[in-house]
Amino acid sequence: MTDPAGKVVDNSIVTAETRIALERLRELAAELVAIVNDPDADDETADGVGRLLVEIGPAAVEPLVKYVRDDPKRGREAAAAILAEIGEAAVEPLLACFDHADPEVRATAAFLFTALRDTGGAAEQPLIRMLDDRDELVRQSAAYALGAHDSRRAVPRLIALATRPVHMPPREADPEAWAEAYPYDACAAVDALGQLGDPRAVQPLIFLVESQGVDGPMYDEAVRALGLLGDFRAAPVVRQAFESARFDGVFADALVAMFGRGALEELLELAENGDAATRRAVCEDLISLASPVAAETVAALLVDPDDEVRAAAREALGQTVDAQTLEEIVTGLEDPSPKVRAWTTNLLPLSCAWSD
Repeated sequence: MTDPAGKVVDNSIVTAETRIALERLRELAAELVAIVNDPDADDETADGVGRLLVEIGPAAVEPLVKYVRDDPKRGREAAAAILAEIGEAAVEPLLACFDHADPEVRATAAFLFTALRDTGGAAEQPLIRMLDDRDELVRQSAAYALGAHDSRRAVPRLIALATRPVHMPPREADPEAWAEAYPYDACAAVDALGQLGDPRAVQPLIFLVESQGVDGPMYDEAVRALGLLGDFRAAPVVRQAFESARFDGVFADALVAMFGRGALEELLELAENGDAATRRAVCEDLISLASPVAAETVAALLVDPDDEVRAAAREALGQTVDAQTLEEIVTGLEDPSPKVRAWTTNLLPLSCAWSD
């Protein structure tokens, strides 16, 4: 394996002073990684150290990857964001971890590629091979990474993993055994197929929905993936799942992904549902429609009686309305004057520049 830190000086004259400086950078990076690895380090300190490691760049890769190998569970959380920020220099050292004897190391290294840039595509074929790994967590992590990297070459193998035979005990009779048998790797493959948007996945996902039924372990994931795929062969399946949901907010996201503004009327009804969890769940889906009517409906939820609904409405509107305008809208909607409240609703189309 080549030294990623050496890329810093690949195109320059390597003097003795340069070598000393580079070695010092490595030592400093190792010291900083030790602070990140310290369970007693507070969040502010860890965040500051993380920023310093990103500034150090490629010279920090070796100690960060060593951290992943030594403590994969914590490395999955603490090192992931830093290595993703450093970028391409981390690709080759992490690929070397794919052959590690510890499955947790292999899984963590694969998981890091969900965020890590790999413009050369060096990880694609190794990740596809990991879909056949003997460990489920490794297969799951590889599937998520392939979905994140838009790997169309992986579609046949992801379909095979998603539709592998799964034998589940009755959930009601033995919930613990059901949870133990849950096919996390197959569900990750279903999720990846939805992200990839390849039409080859439509019929296999419809098969999963129809063969497993509403109580199947991958029913929810398959419906949402079909919604993302947006292929109208799956339209009856998605709409039936939405209409049959035991909780009104379930599959609203799939409905919006499949039908776009064609789902507006149903979502507007959900926003007036008596169940606070349903009103909360529909906020982001409504905003994604880029419709003034939908935005006005979400704005009304800014003064909902439920705290969590109000918070969800704020977060959703904050994706398209600047903070100052959002505060003006909240103040206006809380005004006792009906004229002020009516005028306030007109701010949204003006702020968002949307048209129905």
